[in-house]
Amino acid sequence: MGCCDLFKMEEQIRFINMHADFLHMDIKDGNYVKTFSIGPDFLNYIKDFVTKPMDAHLMVKYPQNFLEMCADAGAAYITPHTDCIASDAFVTLNKIKSLNCKAGIAMNPSSSINEIKYYIHLLDKVTVMTVDAGYAGQKFITQMYDKIRDLAKLRKEMGLNFLIEADGSINGEFYGPLYEAGADMVVLGPPALWNKDPDIKKAWSIMRQEIKDSKRLV
Repeated sequence: MGCCDLFKMEEQIRFINMHADFLHMDIKDGNYVKTFSIGPDFLNYIKDFVTKPMDAHLMVKYPQNFLEMCADAGAAYITPHTDCIASDAFVTLNKIKSLNCKAGIAMNPSSSINEIKYYIHLLDKVTVMTVDAGYAGQKFITQMYDKIRDLAKLRKEMGLNFLIEADGSINGEFYGPLYEAGADMVVLGPPALWNKDPDIKKAWSIMRQEIKDSKRLV
């Protein structure tokens, strides 16, 4: 939701809430990544006006400091990065669940599935970053198809039901291969949606057609 046009914020949030399955909220601290964005106060402001689950994607160095704020602000999912909870993963994930939120984890492209295998049973969602977090204008990293396939295989073997999400520089050509690999959902950033047209309705229509075209090619 940090991609919204500030002058059309209400219109675009209402539209996305009507049409998307989740509201993906990038919370950045200027430390873990070198940019800033919305914070828990933004979620708190819109929580009474949206009906879709809000996912707080914590692109912050110390996610433990944000858990209660995000839960109080109405986040349904809280998703820190693997490298930021490596020393206290079980404490962090169990804390998220104790706040009546679903526990997600985000994995940068270089992160291995082995890093999450001992707590994967606690996860409700795994976000596979298809670019390095926090840097705009990157190319989609196609090796992440293999990571998603491995996650989907592991999910089936272990009888788990966490969601697999892809996030980063996603555009029309990638939808089909992502879903074929096992992704359940994708994050619609600027290349996927917001850069398509200034009119959110037209942009959404273009994006939907790209999904159909991409799936036909798989």
